[in-house]
Amino acid sequence: MADRNGREQEYIFQNVQLFKNDTLGTGSYGAVCKAKCDQLLCAAKLLYPVLFQMIAPDPGKEHRHPFRRFETECAFLSRINHPNIVQYLGTYRDPDTNAPVLLMELMDESLTHFLESSPGDIPYHIQINLSYDIAQALTFLHSNGIIHRDLSSNNVLLIAGSRAKITDFGMSKFRDINVNRLATMTTCPGTPAFMSPEALNEPPVYTEHLDNFSFGVLLVQITTRHFPKPTDRFETREVFDLQFPNQAIRAYVPVPEIDRRQFHIRLIEPTHPLLPIVRHCLKDRDVERPSSHELCQTLHALKRTPRYQESSQEDLYQMLREKDEQITAKGEQIQANQEIIIEYQETIIHKNEQLHTKEIENDQLTIRLGQQTQENQTLQHETEARERQLRRLNQELQSSEENTAALQQAIDQRDREVTQLRQMLASKNEEIHDLSTRMHQVALQDEQDIPIQPVTLESLPDAPVGMRYGSSAAIRDKAYFNSYGSKTVYEFSNNHWHELPLCPNTGYFTIVSVDDMLTTVGGVSSTQRYSNKLYSYINNEWVKHFPPMPTGRWRSGAVYANNTLVVAGGYYLRILNTVEILNTANMQWSIVSSLPVPTNHTSTTICGDYVYIHPRASDDQEKYSVYKCSLRQLTQSQPGSDIWENIAPLPVSYSSLVTVNGHLLAVGGRNIDDNNEIYQYNETSWTVVSKMLTPRSVCYTAALPGNKLMAVGGDDTWRKCEIVTFV
Repeated sequence: MADRNGREQEYIFQNVQLFKNDTLGTGSYGAVCKAKCDQLLCAAKLLYPVLFQMIAPDPGKEHRHPFRRFETECAFLSRINHPNIVQYLGTYRDPDTNAPVLLMELMDESLTHFLESSPGDIPYHIQINLSYDIAQALTFLHSNGIIHRDLSSNNVLLIAGSRAKITDFGMSKFRDINVNRLATMTTCPGTPAFMSPEALNEPPVYTEHLDNFSFGVLLVQITTRHFPKPTDRFETREVFDLQFPNQAIRAYVPVPEIDRRQFHIRLIEPTHPLLPIVRHCLKDRDVERPSSHELCQTLHALKRTPRYQESSQEDLYQMLREKDEQITAKGEQIQANQEIIIEYQETIIHKNEQLHTKEIENDQLTIRLGQQTQENQTLQHETEARERQLRRLNQELQSSEENTAALQQAIDQRDREVTQLRQMLASKNEEIHDLSTRMHQVALQDEQDIPIQPVTLESLPDAPVGMRYGSSAAIRDKAYFNSYGSKTVYEFSNNHWHELPLCPNTGYFTIVSVDDMLTTVGGVSSTQRYSNKLYSYINNEWVKHFPPMPTGRWRSGAVYANNTLVVAGGYYLRILNTVEILNTANMQWSIVSSLPVPTNHTSTTICGDYVYIHPRASDDQEKYSVYKCSLRQLTQSQPGSDIWENIAPLPVSYSSLVTVNGHLLAVGGRNIDDNNEIYQYNETSWTVVSKMLTPRSVCYTAALPGNKLMAVGGDDTWRKCEIVTFV
């Protein structure tokens, strides 16, 4: 992948293991199999070894050499990074063949396999989601001057049947490639059924409109689940010669692309919203086709239609029904396992009884062994007996020793049986523990998958002052707010506002709850422009309870959980991306992995085991971004390590993140105007779950007991307050 300065980067793995027998797909040049890079499962693309011995027949056509195509794909993947493009991980030398191997992100299946294996029509919202993901990838490629040239359903890979990513860049080229070079290329570098007319001509013409034509063919395949099989490009017709109007001649004329594919296009529902896009993309003239950016805008608009929402809701209900069936099946499995456990316990009891019996036998054998030893000692003292008596006694002694050896063998056998029984008991205990753990995990997963629903919306008394660009905190049933530029913190409890004593820092500080103590972080003081002090509100006074931060800053993000205070971003001479954490158990600060982008007044929350960051950035791409990182990874990371994951972008900017009853929510925000919607994150996308009474952005939020969400202030609503109750 490429870093922020445009340099190519690769992940560095200590151990790479190729599973060549676990093939994911094959082609004319090679195969894709599973691989394990350290602890990461991924996909590995291997060329057939014999292809590396081939020599290009024409120096002007070196691009046809499989090795050149492989190098091209590696070069392209190492320079692009997009959520809808398969992630490049690096290259590796196969120790068996010394051939290069391309390491990539592991996906679930291809779009071709998904469409062929689906039992019925693809749900409408899934059609839109897959189309939008592909269009997003094309927009990224075209905006960077890249033409894919081989877009087909085989080169679109899926995750969980709902997210699409483009792969196979062996035929990709930059838009500004030399024209003379193009004239020598093969007429059809990609899949013929997906190629546009200008790319099938000789010499071919390659622009980004080729990809948009292929996108139209993909839409036909997605909506009909039929692989494209266009008719012949040319047909013989009787036409009239201009010189001889009354004389018809037979000519070989081209067939319009719409007509070549009419058999499958007629299978699309006449009112289907994707049908006009299909007709627009399959224009014979490339300049008449829509751009990838226009396709993204059109598909994004379709995601806001009632039909899309109804399809998504129906799919959600189906998922809930399937989840209920899975829970029932797992309950039955658990019941069966419990019966097996009872049988194992009865077996263990029986084995314990046998073990006790054998221990009694061993005790008896030990007593007998002692008696025999005493007899031997008596015989040894009778050495003066007569010779006949001595021979007889020696024979008896030898017989006794043989009996002793037999007894010792029996004891050893009993010891081995005891050891085996104890091992079986330990194994059964481990099985019981694993079953209990799985039951607990299933219960937690089912609880998190259920979306929350609003119950009531209620207006609250206006705030004492206008509040915008500040921070908030909640301690039990009380909420606290401050506005940047002011050193006053306001408490809201019992439906009334109360003013706390003035904070030592005069403004631009961030408030956070640390072990139920209201605490301020950084800001501006009378002696420090960038304060590194922390003050806690204890016994109606502000006191220095925690050690100062390594770096002074103001307008930073701050969250706390599990004895860990996380301070991210802020301002110190410039906008920061540094992250510092305080271990409140040993009162030690440490500097950890930085944020992906510099930000101040960032919206921050902790949901489950993860810290979520929504930058308040001016960059058009970053202002919709949300990043997450597990608290364990963050506390164990080093400065410079890349541990932040960019999840699905928000539909709006300047939204406020908050956690209510274990659910990650984004409140309000700004698109064109301020927004009154509340979004919930469901691991792959943001969904609207409620609307507030008042549109607002850059607002304050606090989660209160009883699944209540309090929203205060924001742009154009500086003093307006309300509360939303969920179930």
